[in-house]
Amino acid sequence: MSGSEVLRRAGARWDDGPGAGEWIAPLLGELGASVGDAVPLGYEAYAVVPLFPQGAEHDDEPVDGYVALARLLDALAPATGDQPVHCGLWEGFGFLFDHGADPRHAPGMGVGIGWDPAGPVPDAAEIARARAEGEEAMAARRLERPAAEPLDLPHRAYHLWTGPLRAALALRDLPGDAPSLIWPEDRSWFVGVPIYTREVAVGASGAVVDALLADRGLDARRAVPGDVLDIDD
Repeated sequence: MSGSEVLRRAGARWDDGPGAGEWIAPLLGELGASVGDAVPLGYEAYAVVPLFPQGAEHDDEPVDGYVALARLLDALAPATGDQPVHCGLWEGFGFLFDHGADPRHAPGMGVGIGWDPAGPVPDAAEIARARAEGEEAMAARRLERPAAEPLDLPHRAYHLWTGPLRAALALRDLPGDAPSLIWPEDRSWFVGVPIYTREVAVGASGAVVDALLADRGLDARRAVPGDVLDIDD
């Protein structure tokens, strides 16, 4: 699947390079589980927002973390207006494939064929047909990387795109997590979503954080940069 097409539908586009995010690295902690490792230092206030309902365990039925992220973005909309919003997706997700590569065979994902050992063994043609069908289905769930240079942050790199606020949800139907980095053009707030996290970190003005805390649907709590997030990494 063309990443450019997915983003275009959301009114967004891949960035031509890492320039929009180069301000982040000097203000970010080393790779770790704290709020200050997910969100740059220097904001007036910080908050943590759970991605999953309280009591949801790792082996429960999957819960769409995008639901909580969408509500958080709605709460940030008044402070954002119609300015461009930047997003950064971790480059290591297996559903991504290199620009120009064949998504059916590119590294990161694959197709295995199995059958009931108590039943008849399929012949080579049946196996080949099943594999081809599986590869086509898998390819439809993969995303082509942009050709542009990614943003390098401590020990990880991110593909950047820019669009309206809700474009942060553009990849919702794909297998990976949400973008790890979300911030508006004026940098008035910043949302950090570490990979494999169960919580989102937010840096913003005191007034914006107060508004998040007042939204009962977010279940947000006040935080400081040294607070540790719940990350299954």
